[in-house]
Amino acid sequence: MNIHVLLLAAVLAVSGCQATLSHNEHPQLVVGPRAAGYLQIESVQEGTASGDLLRAGVRLHSASSMPQTLRFRFEWLDAAGFEIRGLAGRWERLELRPQISHSLDRIAPSPKAVGYRIHLLDISTPANVNTHTSGSNP
Repeated sequence: MNIHVLLLAAVLAVSGCQATLSHNEHPQLVVGPRAAGYLQIESVQEGTASGDLLRAGVRLHSASSMPQTLRFRFEWLDAAGFEIRGLAGRWERLELRPQISHSLDRIAPSPKAVGYRIHLLDISTPANVNTHTSGSNP
């Protein structure tokens, strides 16, 4: 196993970070610990929209037997890996119906966006959770 992964896991464990660590099937996703309990990731899509703007999306399934409220945001990244700040990166809510698939997709706010992360957190998970760790629920 890569020493960097081990060091990152140790730092996160010591700091009490609540972001989910799992395999990197979808490294552009950050799934919070509670949301990971009821979300199943069906697919992640990316492409371009008019004006050569990056477009990204995720199709997810709520495996819960009860309605859930998901908080999500799209983080758009420039070529250096830094976040492009603005309204496009604000937190939004999605009411998930039980046992139903849902799609989220957005278009980058600027042609400078060449990458992204999609943050998926349960409504009860604080927004200040360290979201720099990527992972997904299988």
